[in-house]
Amino acid sequence: MAVLEYDHENKRLIQVCLETFGKSGVRRTVPGQYLAADPAGRCFMMASTEKNKLVYMLSRRPDGTVRPSSPHEANSWATINFAMCALDCGTDNPIFAALEVDYTELEADSTGTAYENREKILSYYTVDLGLNHVVRTWSEPVDYTANKLFAVPGGSRGPSGVIVCAKGRLYYVHDKFSSLSVQIPRRAGPLEDASRDRIIVAGILVKTPRGGGFFMLLQTDDGDLFKLTVELDEEVAEPVSLKIKYFDTVPLASYLISLRRGFLYVAAENGPTKLYNVTSLADDDDDEPDNIHESTNVSSDYTQQIQPAYFRHRGIKHLSDTDAAIPALHSLIRTKVDNILGEDSPQIIGLQGRGNESLLKLIKHGNSVHEFGAQPMGERILDNVWSLPESRENPETKLIVVSSRHGQRTEFLAVDGNNFNSLDATPFNKERATVLAANMGHSTKIQVHAKGILSVFPDGRTTDWNPPPHCTIACAAANDLQLIVGLSTGELCYFFMEDTGLLALEDRPEMSSGITALGVADTPHGRDQARFGVVGCDDNSIRVVSILKDNPLEVHSIQAVTAVPVSIVVTDMIDPASGTTVTVCHLGLASGLYLRAIIDDVTGELSQTRSRFLGTQPVHIFSAMVQGQQCVILCTSKTWIGYHHPVSGQYTVAPLDTVGLHAVAPFISENAHVGLCGVVGTELRFIEPAKLGQRFVTEEYKLRYTPRNLARHPTEGVVYVIETDGNTMSKATEASTALAQKESAPPYHDNAPLGNPRAVGHWASCIQVIDLVSPEGKGITNTYELDENESALCCAVVPFESKSSQLYFMVGTGRNMPTPGRPSSAPQGGFVRTYRILDGGKELKFLHKTEFETPIYALMPFQGKLALAVGKMISIYDLGRQHILRRSLGYSVPNFIVSLDAMGNRIVCGDVSQSVTYVVFNEDFNRFVPFCDDTIARWTTTMSMIDYDTTAGGDKFGNLWIVRCPADVSRESDEPGTNGHISNEESYLGGTPNRLECRAHFYTRDIPMSVQRTSLVPGGAEVLFWSGIQGSMGILSPFVARRDVTFFTQLELLMRQHDPSISGRDHLAYRSYYVPVRCVIDGDLIERFLELSYDKKQRIAAECERDVPDIEKKIQEMRTRVAF
Repeated sequence: MAVLEYDHENKRLIQVCLETFGKSGVRRTVPGQYLAADPAGRCFMMASTEKNKLVYMLSRRPDGTVRPSSPHEANSWATINFAMCALDCGTDNPIFAALEVDYTELEADSTGTAYENREKILSYYTVDLGLNHVVRTWSEPVDYTANKLFAVPGGSRGPSGVIVCAKGRLYYVHDKFSSLSVQIPRRAGPLEDASRDRIIVAGILVKTPRGGGFFMLLQTDDGDLFKLTVELDEEVAEPVSLKIKYFDTVPLASYLISLRRGFLYVAAENGPTKLYNVTSLADDDDDEPDNIHESTNVSSDYTQQIQPAYFRHRGIKHLSDTDAAIPALHSLIRTKVDNILGEDSPQIIGLQGRGNESLLKLIKHGNSVHEFGAQPMGERILDNVWSLPESRENPETKLIVVSSRHGQRTEFLAVDGNNFNSLDATPFNKERATVLAANMGHSTKIQVHAKGILSVFPDGRTTDWNPPPHCTIACAAANDLQLIVGLSTGELCYFFMEDTGLLALEDRPEMSSGITALGVADTPHGRDQARFGVVGCDDNSIRVVSILKDNPLEVHSIQAVTAVPVSIVVTDMIDPASGTTVTVCHLGLASGLYLRAIIDDVTGELSQTRSRFLGTQPVHIFSAMVQGQQCVILCTSKTWIGYHHPVSGQYTVAPLDTVGLHAVAPFISENAHVGLCGVVGTELRFIEPAKLGQRFVTEEYKLRYTPRNLARHPTEGVVYVIETDGNTMSKATEASTALAQKESAPPYHDNAPLGNPRAVGHWASCIQVIDLVSPEGKGITNTYELDENESALCCAVVPFESKSSQLYFMVGTGRNMPTPGRPSSAPQGGFVRTYRILDGGKELKFLHKTEFETPIYALMPFQGKLALAVGKMISIYDLGRQHILRRSLGYSVPNFIVSLDAMGNRIVCGDVSQSVTYVVFNEDFNRFVPFCDDTIARWTTTMSMIDYDTTAGGDKFGNLWIVRCPADVSRESDEPGTNGHISNEESYLGGTPNRLECRAHFYTRDIPMSVQRTSLVPGGAEVLFWSGIQGSMGILSPFVARRDVTFFTQLELLMRQHDPSISGRDHLAYRSYYVPVRCVIDGDLIERFLELSYDKKQRIAAECERDVPDIEKKIQEMRTRVAF
């Protein structure tokens, strides 16, 4: 048990105290499942799912800290707790209310009579502050369907007590007053199930600032918000009635929070968290009187039936969306990593959500941009751009210079508001490609081209400087007052801007090889000279030189690189470790590699070098201010941005979601709008990066039902999504409903807050074809509804060898499956539906469906045929004219198969509760031979073969695991003939003859739904990518050197000691929740090293016998070489 305090200055939680109350782990009898605190802050109660409750008294010390007392037990033998809350009792002794069921008689009764007569009890537990103990003071039977409790304000605001939420009804219950009851209204509509009761899933108490009033906002499982008010008799302060009114409809929430400034925070169960502005409190009873219901004629006896109440649904009225949503990916049903767009790095295709709020998301790593204009520049290919302000005092862009080396031409555009005018008469040289254009001095503009340097002064005067004969200018770099130029002979020239113009120094030192790139540092604030410049040479080296007038172009340090430098930018940036400004050299290589190093302000030495591969083309770097922060733009096959993350402060490199620009320059409009201008092809484009810190860019496609799985066309940018919803009316049922034919129904499938029409015991399912690539036909191209009560469960694109490898889309379905909360009485079964893929994958033609005795949970292509799981059997089928035709059959798992994967002749079968089984298919004898299974019972949710012997998977308890077949067993299974003696061996302990070896095991805190071996970044190594139902995405990266394993193992151990969890949970026990963690190092814990204070970093580094920068480099490179 931890008491935490929020630190406003550092925006973090601080541990005030930590107490241990149980040492047997997280179990149903250990308190912690429920937590409620007294509104006055005097004590709090913790309860377990079963039996036990603890109360801690809180005392405040003179220094303001809060300390809990020893725990006081309030245990109830043989009881199950369903809900708990703290009553508002004013200054009286604190009271806690709990919903409980006593099962003492149920265990002793073998006839089942006690079970049929069981009761749910509302109990009050009073904390006597004087006697320092807890006692159960009152209990009352309540509706057995009760699921939630909400406290009613007491003291001067109200009568105290609780609101008990049950199925279809709300009750006000208190030991001092009579009970009240009111219906939870149901939706009125032509397609609504009039007999379906709603339940409350979330709620919040709102206290009005004026008049001391209050009301509650309660949300049903449809997402509808209701305003509940308690009407009081003012003379005796006794509640006389309950009034409930339809308020609005918002996404289904896990929690609701009311903020003081009139906002409603909705933590959605699916999708992004929403923030709404409360524009009205719905106080006018004359508004929508049909949507108001009172408890006047409703009995408070829960055993009596009541007349249901209805309301008319409408659009949002009393709330307004602030568009301040927090992006989220839960519920993430399935993911697939695939380079469907043909870019440098792959994309993540994700299925998210529930019902008609479901989405298919195409997730790309990067930062979104806003494109606000494009300017055609003729037929010449452009390769560079510069933007020049009017003067140093006025940063507004007045002149844009674009250059083309291919056509040896430079264009000059005058900026006038939103208009761009090409300058025909200009003192600049338009007949040559520009090497550099810049503002120097107060407002002098210079143009560097291959044959000279042209200076244009504010009064119109111009001066020229020409290089020596038989050489040209190869590159140049400048700041406000200093300019260095690299000649084609390998010589460096230094210039300094004075009032009379550029002053050239006579000394021209010659580099040992050709100069390919130059960079100079910005002029420091309050000084007129920068100290260092950087020279890149074609001998794969860079040199840090002095650019002071006293000792110009003196070499201070030399650094070798792996390729020819093509671009150098030197900027001043904030060092997150020390909080000081450092000089950083950004270097782009011809090989597509980006290097970043810090230049020592005194010696000029380069240190803390970081590298990252960005693309297949040379990296060109440009400096720009973005959202008030000094950033660098990196142009290669994609456009990247380098910046310091606004939250963590760490230097981050992320791609921009735009076309690959050739060059970029800052652009400031007349209304101080800061953006970027860049050239690509023959166009000049204007963009603005979105909020820095964004990690992903998504494209969303709205789905009809809850998605279950997806498959991709192997050659086209088309995916097929199967969707299924239980207790939902299908299109066929909706069309055949007599009421739907007589009345005009609301657009259920297009109105997300309203949801799909419900129908208890029914299934709705469809297949949707989505084109993710074609510019003209992007989106959902076709939707195919399945038959009534048929639910799609799995799918695959199969090339049948008997049909010349023509592609077919196969779907496994279930028939009459039990729906949530209602078992099916009809006989269950399944089908395999066959579709021919036409029109480049955008159309499906239904051929036939084959019936089976059980639902089909897994199928896949296998050696030109279809591998199919039917219960515990695995079969191979070929395509026939009217059915699929079985070619082989075999038993493989104890229960039933839920997932399949294959390599060669080997198939791995995932059992619903017994992990995985390795099966070999003997083609000569047409026989399946199970030969190896697991020793641990795992409730498999996903699995994938990493290699021929190794499988990775996840289970519903949140574990990721990797198992491997022993080498000798693997060799024996591949022996020709009847697979050696493996096929004749007896089973061992009810399983196969051999057992798999567990190579890795890790608790993820989420339920893995997808596992895939893939590469995530260009040039990166392959990793094991996984995603979970709560929206988590992660990777397992293999180590390639034993010294790295030793180092990170030691660092993980030190991080456990120096950075413990504020909640007191032991890290090793946490990651070993199901079985002990094995052969996995927690990267999330390791990366917390970057957020520690410098003192803690120093202590850890000393124990590791390394420097802090070395450890930070190791951590950052471990991520950037394989992921983002």
